Amino acid sequence: MRPMLICAILLAGTVLLIGWLVRRGRRSTALSAGTPSASESADGPSIDSASLEAANKLVALRLWRRAFGAPVQPPPLVRAHARVRDLIHAVLEVDELDSRYFPRRPTLMPQLLQEVNDPNWAPDKISRMIAHDPVLAVDVLHLANSSAYRVSAAPIESIQRAIAVCGIDVLRGILAIAMLRPVFRASRSNFPRLPRMLWDRTERAARAAELYAEKTRPQDRFEAQLLVLLSALGPLVVYSAALDAYSRAPLLTPNPTLFVDLIDRLAPGMSQRIARDWQTSPRLAAALEKSSCDTLATALRFGELVGTLLLLESQTAISPDERVAVLNSASLSGPWVESTWTHLAQSNPD
Repeated sequence: MRPMLICAILLAGTVLLIGWLVRRGRRSTALSAGTPSASESADGPSIDSASLEAANKLVALRLWRRAFGAPVQPPPLVRAHARVRDLIHAVLEVDELDSRYFPRRPTLMPQLLQEVNDPNWAPDKISRMIAHDPVLAVDVLHLANSSAYRVSAAPIESIQRAIAVCGIDVLRGILAIAMLRPVFRASRSNFPRLPRMLWDRTERAARAAELYAEKTRPQDRFEAQLLVLLSALGPLVVYSAALDAYSRAPLLTPNPTLFVDLIDRLAPGMSQRIARDWQTSPRLAAALEKSSCDTLATALRFGELVGTLLLLESQTAISPDERVAVLNSASLSGPWVESTWTHLAQSNPD
């Protein structure tokens, strides 16, 4: 299968989900206005945004290097790879987003998500819609029985039972994860670990961001998840564009260090451009650009840092002592942080 086609398939489900979540984020803007900063919150931990962002950037680089097998101190980039780099920049920095990487949304999944967000939601109708997609139904049941979402000791064996036991609030999170998960299952001949590691980090980060929002400003729980999903889309777009560029230079072996550098430099901007293209609310856009210090922006930073540390520690890429040192450098310490870490570590994705 041609890399360009694979890229389109890989991104289709993600863009689909993001579209609905963005529309929901816009509807919540009025409710979310006037949020105090994390340091002003009486309920949540006091967090220094600059320290948190610095720690987040450092551990993200460790994640990218591990995903691509890149050395910490790479040799200089040779001219042939520099030409590939310039091509990738040219593809991703045009004024209009390339439809090869940002396909249009299908219709079924937005309809399903709109249904579960309806105050008058109907369990039977939702059950039928989920059952219409066998892959989605399997993933919903898997997640409903996972340690991260399980609310009953008895196994959940049907969609109807999952809806009844989990409730609509938990079901929203399960559906978001279930619909995004297949996007990261595409196999790649070059650096196949990246999609899986990115997804594992994203799933953990979304849950961590939701817990932070629940502690500081509960009405932001779903919007915090949205920001993590948007943020994860940027690296995926850059990765796909880089593979496509290297497919045009078949005599070159893709340079892992170049992939790391491209994601570090371009991914945040791609996520921001996608958010603007989907016409997100000003508050969501500011939080994604990390130019805001309110609780929603801090939830994104917190989620990404904790999600990355959870993944790296689960793979023994960092020690518990290193993890504690990173959290301390980000001003993340105290009983709430410790209990949150313990909870997340015990409910890692299955």
